Amino acid sequence: MMKLSRIAMTLVLMGLSSQATASSVDGLLMKPARGTPLGVVINNPYENAPLTALVSLHGHNINDVTVKVHARNNGVPIEYPVSDTKVMEDGGVPIFGLYPDHLNTVTIDWTEAGEKKTFDYKILTPDIDMGFGQGMWAKAPITDVHYVADDFKDRLYFLSWNSKDAKNAQIAHNNNTAPGALAWDATPGFFIIDTAGEIRWYLNPYTTHDPEYLNGAGYPMGMNVTKDGDMIWVQGQGWKHMSIMGKMLGDRLLPGDFQDGSHEAIEAANGNYFIRAARKNYRNDKGLLVNSVRDHIIELDKNGKLVDFWDLNQILDNQRDAALLSLDSGAVCLNVDLDKAGHKVSAEDLADAPYGDIPGVGAGRNWAHVNSVDYDAKDDSIVLSSRHQSAVIKIGRDKKVKWILSASEGWSEKYQDKLLTPVDAKGNKLNCSSKGECKDTNFDFTWTQHTAYVVPQKGTITVFDNGDGRYLEQPAIPMAKYSRSVEYKVNDKDMTVQQVWEYGKEELGYEGYSPITSIVKYQEDKDSMMSYYASSGLFGAGGGLGNVKWDDTTGKTKSILVEHRYGETKPAVRIDVDSNQIFKTGYRAQVIKIADMMK
Repeated sequence: MMKLSRIAMTLVLMGLSSQATASSVDGLLMKPARGTPLGVVINNPYENAPLTALVSLHGHNINDVTVKVHARNNGVPIEYPVSDTKVMEDGGVPIFGLYPDHLNTVTIDWTEAGEKKTFDYKILTPDIDMGFGQGMWAKAPITDVHYVADDFKDRLYFLSWNSKDAKNAQIAHNNNTAPGALAWDATPGFFIIDTAGEIRWYLNPYTTHDPEYLNGAGYPMGMNVTKDGDMIWVQGQGWKHMSIMGKMLGDRLLPGDFQDGSHEAIEAANGNYFIRAARKNYRNDKGLLVNSVRDHIIELDKNGKLVDFWDLNQILDNQRDAALLSLDSGAVCLNVDLDKAGHKVSAEDLADAPYGDIPGVGAGRNWAHVNSVDYDAKDDSIVLSSRHQSAVIKIGRDKKVKWILSASEGWSEKYQDKLLTPVDAKGNKLNCSSKGECKDTNFDFTWTQHTAYVVPQKGTITVFDNGDGRYLEQPAIPMAKYSRSVEYKVNDKDMTVQQVWEYGKEELGYEGYSPITSIVKYQEDKDSMMSYYASSGLFGAGGGLGNVKWDDTTGKTKSILVEHRYGETKPAVRIDVDSNQIFKTGYRAQVIKIADMMK
């Protein structure tokens, strides 16, 4: 073998080094598949959304991008434009709406150097994994599409289902009687369906939730869409802000003196965020140091800095027990106990209850249970739903009550002039009892309600009337219960309220009775109302409320999603969603407009 001199070897190595520098060394860098015109296909680019993908740019400068995820079988295709800034934001073409466990066909159209181009990508996805636990019979909630009108077939619905498993936060396990709402921890079950009932997006439960870490645990709730088309939700001791592609834009803790956020995180017209929370180490009226429960509203700026807060113990009457005395003890949101179905508590029980997340009067107990907050830019006020007061309440920036939509029973003299007077369409006062029964009229108050939202386009307010404790009592026949989606017109000047629309009382009856959770929300894009009866069938078919039989139907729930053209009572959409785990209950739904999320 010929031996090279040391000088010759040096020259060879120098030449190789020069050549390598000129051509670059890729090492194990993934290269675009042979024959593809853009970059690499990256599945689940941010690890939070398994049914998303990204086609990287790989040095290409493109614009005018559109994406189409082709339908599977006779399903629904998803097609959307992608702004040039969104392409640069994600570093490629964002792909949303892939089917799980499927080799998806995705067409991308774009312009490059003035030339229009198109290409079909094949993208394989994993099967659904939203977490697995005891008592499951399916990997995800099961959809049943009843009816979808042609002009609603492009709808995408975000659904929220959370469930417990044996990996809940250890700090809660070790302090299961701790005051406050600390023990509330659950595996997130966020997903999006199309109108064929197919799951087209879901949240990775293992990346956004950490049961071994206090600030990573919590019960993911109250997801809303921001004006920029991103997602925001609250989760225990913090709140999260994420893009539809799964890019975490903000993962922040609650301000220092607050804790136990749940139910609502919403971006307001003033650009700030409103979150329902509670207070640490709160001195109650008995001089005791307690953790309050679901009775504070905080306003934060986009950086998470505290702007303002509302202490409802100082604004409302935390001793009012009229609604609490009427609650079904088996369905006290979020605590569900079938052994107590149909039973009520006494005033003594409420006054002597241990401090913690259970019904009771006074700070340190769940006397208010605020489950939604909205902001009214018209007069810089907040509107909230207090489930355990069966009341919708408007409060000003000055922390004074503007009005209360509630039966008058139990409200002290201080609040009597704040109670709205029900009227008919002509403005005539209705004859309503102190317990809220308005005879010879279709008007009704709301009972243990959820989601009181302002509709500025109509000058109204929508509320989901769950219906437990209606007229401050439990009915003799449990099957007489029902829930409603309802719309009211409030006259702030005259202090009157008119009911202008309802759905559910006659149309669904007991089938739609949802004792906890649920939502109704106006949708401007189609001039429609979307409602989600999220916990119907909560006590199972085994005998009904008050006579629960422990059989294979006990603990199964069904959510009923309907959307109506404005003012109509015949749905344009109805999709039922059955639970996949015992005691697993739907929480809320939202309409998702993917074009807004790709701007």
